[in-house]
Amino acid sequence: MKLGNLPMSFLKPLSPPSNKNTSKNKKISFDLADKVQKVGYKSVIDLGREEKVPFPHNIGDYPTKILPQVIGEFIERFTENGELVVDPFAGSGTVAVECAIRNRRSINIDINPAALDIAKRKLDSLLSSSLFSSINTEQILILGDARNLPLKSECADAIITDIPYADMIKYSNLKNDLSTIGNYEKFLEEIYKCFEEFNRILKKDRYCVVFVADYRIARSRVILPLHADVIKLMQKIGFELFDLYIWRYYRSGSFRPFGKKPYQAMNVHSYILVFSKQSHRKQIIKNRPIRYRKSLVEKIKKIYEYERSSSGS
Repeated sequence: MKLGNLPMSFLKPLSPPSNKNTSKNKKISFDLADKVQKVGYKSVIDLGREEKVPFPHNIGDYPTKILPQVIGEFIERFTENGELVVDPFAGSGTVAVECAIRNRRSINIDINPAALDIAKRKLDSLLSSSLFSSINTEQILILGDARNLPLKSECADAIITDIPYADMIKYSNLKNDLSTIGNYEKFLEEIYKCFEEFNRILKKDRYCVVFVADYRIARSRVILPLHADVIKLMQKIGFELFDLYIWRYYRSGSFRPFGKKPYQAMNVHSYILVFSKQSHRKQIIKNRPIRYRKSLVEKIKKIYEYERSSSGS
């Protein structure tokens, strides 16, 4: 069985074979810098309310808040041309399309055939569009479960994925869909199995990017801190937390506080967690002492002088 142009060494034997869709081979030639606003390296990412979802991501109706421009930026940061990106929660194919545009290969797995159908429509439209004269990449869509990825160990150059946020958004009514698990502790048990698979398929000294949001339950006036639990689970497996970003998104309609006083805030952000799979544990080397401004040094001296005089009195 051959899936596109990917070497068979990437794939575990599948029985029965998983459903798959493969885009055609083409070559890309256009300047991305002219098409998207740069995300930058500040820890808060805010592209503004005016930033729109570009073609072909606007095809189909699928619940997601992450702008493809943001996902595309992280694809470029953590991979090189021709490398393989794996998205174990592919949804409607945002990672697949962005990989195609940026000359990366990708394998995209999702348990929901309706989502993969939208992804295929996006890829087909991308290939037939006059905006993109050619694409030199191979995008593979596989119907499967992130808890048992049909890939061989250490085949992925990067993992970039937007995981389910417990059952905050139910993407389907399928029995094995993690977004249908109502018990939060049970959800964490199952997502941990996915993270173990992430660790298995990712090459050493490469990166895993996880998009995630906390689950605010207004009626119970509690927040399930999913991003913090994801960090704990990934570190338990052996991943290092390399970086953390806040993605600021914009809601339509008016804002209102939740519940009764004291009110809870309206959520307008998600987290982007970047983990590294190290070939060996790093020794933590502390940063150099901070060089304070002269005015701040004078203020600190006065505080020390006051403490000494107070203790001596």
